Amino acid sequence: MKILCVCLSATIQRTVCFDSFAVETVNRSQNWREDASGKALNAARVLNQLEPGSSVALCPVGNANAERFMVLASNDCDLYVTPIYIEGNTRECWTLLDTAKGTTTEVVTDEAHNPAHIAGAEAELKLLEFVRKYMVSFDALLFAGSRPHNWSANICARICEVAHKAGKLILADFRGNDLLGALKVCKPEIIKINEEEFCQTFGGLLLSEEELVSAISKKSEELQNIIVVTRDCKDILASEKGKNYRFPIEKVEKVINTTACGDTFSAGFLHDYLLNKNIESAIKAGTHCAALNAQTIVPGSLKQPNADER
Repeated sequence: MKILCVCLSATIQRTVCFDSFAVETVNRSQNWREDASGKALNAARVLNQLEPGSSVALCPVGNANAERFMVLASNDCDLYVTPIYIEGNTRECWTLLDTAKGTTTEVVTDEAHNPAHIAGAEAELKLLEFVRKYMVSFDALLFAGSRPHNWSANICARICEVAHKAGKLILADFRGNDLLGALKVCKPEIIKINEEEFCQTFGGLLLSEEELVSAISKKSEELQNIIVVTRDCKDILASEKGKNYRFPIEKVEKVINTTACGDTFSAGFLHDYLLNKNIESAIKAGTHCAALNAQTIVPGSLKQPNADER
C-alpha cells in the first residue's frame, strides 16, 4: 500500500507541557518538544507507523526556516518528506498542554500576507508534477489542511483532478470554497470533515443533530461517496452513498494531547478502508488510532516518544 499525503500548510509545531496553565500570568513549562507537523504530515506519520514505508508527505516549505523544518522531518523515523521550497516562512504553532486539567490549547502563527511571497506558477507546477509522478504507482491521495493565501484559489481542485485522472482514491480533509471547487472537477471517494466545517461548507448554519444526519446523508447520496463527520467527543456521523452510520468515539482514561486526533483518524480510516473496503471497519480503525494519539505528546502518533525525544 502506498499513500501520498499532500499538505499546503506544513508546520513547525512546538508542544509545551505545564503542570497547570493560566492566562494573564507567568507559566513555567515542565518540558517541550518540536515536530515537523501539519495535517497531512501528521497523517503520513501515522500511516508509516501502521505500515512502515507506506506513505510520503509532499508539502511546500518556506525558505526562511526550511532548514529547521527539514531537520525535524529528517529526525523523525516515521516521516518521509518531499519538500517544495518557496519564499517566506513555514508557519509555526505552539501547543500548550495543561497536565492537571488534561486540556490542549493551540496557538497558530500564519505568515502575514506578503505579495513577494506568492508561491507562483513555477512552484505550483512543480507540486502538481510531483503529485502526477507519485500517482503513477501510489494507491491513494490523502489531501488535508488549509490553503495558505500564497497559493492560487484553484490549486486544491487541480491537485485532486490529477489524482482523479490517474484513477486513484482520494480522501479530502479540507473545507469551504476549496472543497466546493474540487467537487466541480471530481468527486473524492471520501470526505472527512468536522461538524462546523461541514455546516459552513454545505449548510451555512449550525444544524440540529437530526438536520445534520439528514444533510450528511443527502450530500453523500448526491456525490455517491463516503462522508465522515467528526464531532470532538460526540458520536461520529457518516454516510456511504446515502446510508447512515453512527459510531461512538473510543474513550480514553487519560488524555495527554488532542492535537492531530482528526489527522490520526483520517490515517487509520484510509489505511483500513484500502485494505477492507468497509466503512464500519474503517471508522473503528480510525477511532482507535485517534484514541491512541490522544495519549501521546507527539502530534499525530500512535506511540510515545523515547525518553531522549521528549
